[in-house]
Amino acid sequence: MSEKRKLAVLGGSSIASPLLVQELAKQSDRPEFEVCLIGRTPDKLSTVAAAAAKLAAHAAVPLRVSFETDTRKGLEGADYVLNQIRVGGYAARAYDERFPKQFGILGEETYGPGGMSNALRTIPVVLEYCHIIEEVAPKAVVLNLTNPNSYIQYAATRYSKVNMVGVCDSPVGMAEDIAAMLGAPLDELWVQYVGMHHFGWIVKVFWNGRDMMPEILKKLEDVPGLPVDADIARAVGGIPTHYFKFYYHSNRVFEKQKDQQKVRAEQLMELEAQVMGEFGKSDALPAGLNQRGAHWYGAIVVPVMLSHATNANKVFILNVVNGITEPWMPPQAIIETPTLVSGHGFVPLQPAETPLDLQALTRLNATFEMLWSEAVVEKDYGKALRAMMLNHLVRDLDQAKAILKEIWKF
Repeated sequence: MSEKRKLAVLGGSSIASPLLVQELAKQSDRPEFEVCLIGRTPDKLSTVAAAAAKLAAHAAVPLRVSFETDTRKGLEGADYVLNQIRVGGYAARAYDERFPKQFGILGEETYGPGGMSNALRTIPVVLEYCHIIEEVAPKAVVLNLTNPNSYIQYAATRYSKVNMVGVCDSPVGMAEDIAAMLGAPLDELWVQYVGMHHFGWIVKVFWNGRDMMPEILKKLEDVPGLPVDADIARAVGGIPTHYFKFYYHSNRVFEKQKDQQKVRAEQLMELEAQVMGEFGKSDALPAGLNQRGAHWYGAIVVPVMLSHATNANKVFILNVVNGITEPWMPPQAIIETPTLVSGHGFVPLQPAETPLDLQALTRLNATFEMLWSEAVVEKDYGKALRAMMLNHLVRDLDQAKAILKEIWKF
């Protein structure tokens, strides 16, 4: 196998980081790796790193775990960087999930005003890291897992020179559900996804050369956890991401949320405290980690990184700069689409024909995300107001101004 590789993990003190190392340890057809966990809290970081190192010790191919609180030192010489930071921690996420409710809008960390608030505090921090990567690891491939993913990636590709690709396990989970419904092996399906991060549709599914979408649409009630009413999915001719319930059924979601005592972030804070208390008590990982459901490492992060490292020429649904891939989208927009991954890079594939209403929705989504990202970096209130007015959940100018008064800190 080829020379040793280094993966630097920003946000390495996450309680889920040992699951990343566990997934790498399972892989036998890979180069030797060093995983450097980078974090700001020494005690938490060392505890997480110790748990990860125990898992690395059982790897068939050498796998070393290190940790570093000096970001620059941790990034030096990295071939790959995984960005999984959470600026402000779960307390900040809880704010994003709560404050929109005062405006009669559902709260969510990637969607609506909550997602814009998250991007507002996260983009400047990510760009600081990007500029360090430019200096100490300019050839590194940056895999972005931090939400809101496409806001972050757009800012990074516009305002830095890093080679960033967005990874998300949502399309993988959707494809797995469809495969289960069809009784088909997942690796035998060609799944065509069109749209953006958390804002897209599976519009074609081929199995042995046959388009299965007509059959799927007839059996939508059998699709596990279909997030929207079946009639809209049939009308459009596809399966939407879980997040489309926030668009098509925003009132229903708000009604469920408005009287909640705890938001998801507060549940995760409790889980984090529980898991941190269990680390080191045995060689096994804390049982509570299963509740975190860090499906993304095995479903997308590790497979994409190893496909690049081993020149495997595999296709994954990834977030990439559009260019000329989707002619109805701005070339600089971040799209989520099947992408060929090899040692030579990431090549987005031409998508299937997309219904006009999905084109319009996706272009609108890209437009306000790009405007908002530019507003944050440039501290431009005018762009911020324009972006807020285009958000799918914001009703009018008075509401947009009120939300900005709440979150715009420049």
